[in-house]
Amino acid sequence: MIQMEQSSTFNGETSTRKTGSATLYLAGSRAGLVNRQAVPRSASIILTESIIDAVTLYDQGFTNVIPAYGVNGVTEDHLVLFNNAVTEVYLCFDSDQAGKNGATQAAAQLRKKGITVYTVELPDKDITIYFNRHTPEEFEQLLKDANPGSVEQSDSLNKRKQTLYQQEEHGFTVGYAKRHYQVKGIQRGDTQLKATIKVSEDISSSKPFELTTIDLYSSRSRHWFAKLCADLFQEPEALIKEDLAKLLQLVEQWRPEKKEQQHTEISTGDKELALSFLKSDDIFAALLTDFDTLGVTGEKINKLVGYLAATSRKLAEPLSVLIQSRSAAGKSTLQDAIVSLIPDEEYIKYTRVTDQALFYKEEDSLVHKILAIEEAEGMGGAAYSIRTIQSAKKITVAATGKDANGRMKTEEYTVNGPVCVMITTTATEIDQETASRFIFLTIDESAAMTGAIHQRQREAETLAGLIREKKQHTVTRKHHAVQRMLKPLAVVNPYAEYLSYPSHSLRARRDHKKYLGLIRAVAFLHQYQREIKTVEVDGTPVEYIEVTLTDIETANRLANVVLGQSMDELVKPSRTLLSLIYAMVQEQAEQNNAPIDEIFFTRRMIREYTGWSDWQIRAHIKQLEEMEYIGVRTSSRGKEYSYILNYQGQGEEHQERCYLNLTSVEQITTLMNREDEALPRG
Repeated sequence: MIQMEQSSTFNGETSTRKTGSATLYLAGSRAGLVNRQAVPRSASIILTESIIDAVTLYDQGFTNVIPAYGVNGVTEDHLVLFNNAVTEVYLCFDSDQAGKNGATQAAAQLRKKGITVYTVELPDKDITIYFNRHTPEEFEQLLKDANPGSVEQSDSLNKRKQTLYQQEEHGFTVGYAKRHYQVKGIQRGDTQLKATIKVSEDISSSKPFELTTIDLYSSRSRHWFAKLCADLFQEPEALIKEDLAKLLQLVEQWRPEKKEQQHTEISTGDKELALSFLKSDDIFAALLTDFDTLGVTGEKINKLVGYLAATSRKLAEPLSVLIQSRSAAGKSTLQDAIVSLIPDEEYIKYTRVTDQALFYKEEDSLVHKILAIEEAEGMGGAAYSIRTIQSAKKITVAATGKDANGRMKTEEYTVNGPVCVMITTTATEIDQETASRFIFLTIDESAAMTGAIHQRQREAETLAGLIREKKQHTVTRKHHAVQRMLKPLAVVNPYAEYLSYPSHSLRARRDHKKYLGLIRAVAFLHQYQREIKTVEVDGTPVEYIEVTLTDIETANRLANVVLGQSMDELVKPSRTLLSLIYAMVQEQAEQNNAPIDEIFFTRRMIREYTGWSDWQIRAHIKQLEEMEYIGVRTSSRGKEYSYILNYQGQGEEHQERCYLNLTSVEQITTLMNREDEALPRG
């Protein structure tokens, strides 16, 4: 069907209406010009074959456009208007033969007036069809191809370009003609590329839209989404598929914007508070007082080790901690308190981490940061990547996918460390590959500690509790300043050769590194009380501080508690349950005047004696059974849930059951004195 473009004169302007793909004009003269105000604004004009083409260009941001009236439609009005005001014209006629002939004729007319002419070659039949498939940027490139020395055509186009593709925190927005796509939630897999896409004529308005999550690597998903969008816009499905091919490339190329490192200014008041802490005669006493202000009762060793581990994130070999306890014992409270003393930009906290989530983080987003996960179960399949970044200081994944042409390709993603990992768990047993990389902190679950917590909770309701709460903000401000003021110095241990550590198991190899790491962290926290020394390495000065004997004494005290537990084959809650069962069975044996190994007991008896929940007992009695501390009573009917104690209380009288027998400061001093005495005199 041939449709018509009518021409008429109104107030000196010729208006047209395009009603089809062929352009015909009604009989009569053509007078006036459309958008003649473009000439005073620009000496460079785009001349189109029809008014509809000019309107399309104007809508795309090219306001320096004026239409001719068909292939032979450059009139005297055009030449008069352009005379001495226009220096160059870009001819943008249809790409058919008639359009090419018309462009040649128009170019000759314009050149006679001394105007430089550039011919734009359209890959599609006309402007309207072109902008159904292409962007203003691509048309801008056509103009540059016609005149390689040109500058961009329009200020309004520049503004349009700023919004046409816009990077966002979790994705981007992009527009093709009247179709605007907002892409978020990009998830990369080995053979998947999922994204949530909202498409509408105006993303920010209430106009009809489509919103769905699709796999851009799936032909079926793209075909289904193209049908939805084709119905929405009343456009050919093939056109939407072209959009999706471009979107696929943009999604593959998209990466989160790198955030500049925040350099928070420390106020004079906060700096004074921080220095008073860093130069304190007893930093750890001051630290425990601050934790007390935050409302964390007891747990002195756990608080000190947790804070040292958090501080060690600034070192080349950070410590990592796993806080273990039964449910409701307070492990999350301890983790939250430690993390609250670290500046917001220095830690990342997750409830759950999916299998490959860490591989697609920004390359340096974890460097010298804390990665806090609320529950070990939240690691899921990410446990492997977490272990790797702890040991190797980086993780790398090669992911395969398809490009826009359907060809398979491989992309490599690397995320750097080092990173301090902090996890809580209620699990009785932790995979040894994971457990060996952490220092275990176990929460005090005694009745005495429960009473102390209740006392603190009641105190929080009093005036003293209100005052304490108001002081918490000052404490966190002070420690944020402390952490920002700690310089990334190296730590040298001049006493390392005198130290010792148990070597009875392979795990001790990693535990020994944790012990040395504790010493480094203690020294690092005291850097404002130490002389900063310098050594030149390959022409580069390296600053460092030295470990003192006091640092070693402090680390020994902490290590004997937190690392000594790793020598026990039972986790702390299971060991506690065993001690309680042993006490219960002892009482029963005395009452019945019978040996311990003849007393049978059930989980119900344990619940009534200990006050533990059945779930907690089930979790920990399993380890006692597997390690043969207790036996399961059997009968002719098979296995019954009654037990007998195989444990005879070995070591119950020794509070420090797993003492590490580390080299003491006194022993180091003695060894050093002997060496001095052995030196030749003279």
